[in-house]
Amino acid sequence: MELNGRFQWFYARTPRNEERALKSLLEAISKCDVLITWNGRLFDIPFLTARALKLKLPVENLYEPAHVDLAELVKSSLKLVRSDLYHVARFLGVKKDLSVEGFDVPSLYLKAAKGDKKAASAIRKHCKDDLEVTRRILERVLPLLRIKYRDLPL
Repeated sequence: MELNGRFQWFYARTPRNEERALKSLLEAISKCDVLITWNGRLFDIPFLTARALKLKLPVENLYEPAHVDLAELVKSSLKLVRSDLYHVARFLGVKKDLSVEGFDVPSLYLKAAKGDKKAASAIRKHCKDDLEVTRRILERVLPLLRIKYRDLPL
């Protein structure tokens, strides 16, 4: 998702489509100056790195943009009891849809890969919501980010 809210969906309808989807995602990331994630340093980047290496895709695209992990920023800069996406969103007054949660996605993907369009739609909705919530949290913490990362074009 871009800062203006434009959402792009990189989806492998079946495992056979993974290389094409990941190649498109890596190409999009390579055009970014700054990559902003929620827990991306511990989950998304290592996961995508593993898949890119397995598929012999350009892993360096994941590491060329500057990377700001908002989960790390929250943990190091805000004294909150819980620092997961839902609780930080709630603390900052950002609405988060809980109809599908991250732990639901693997089982939904298995259904989607067998042709279940509702499962695929639920994954897309969940991903879009997570990115929108992350974008709205970013808007709220941007003054802090600009102080902590003065050298980045934020």
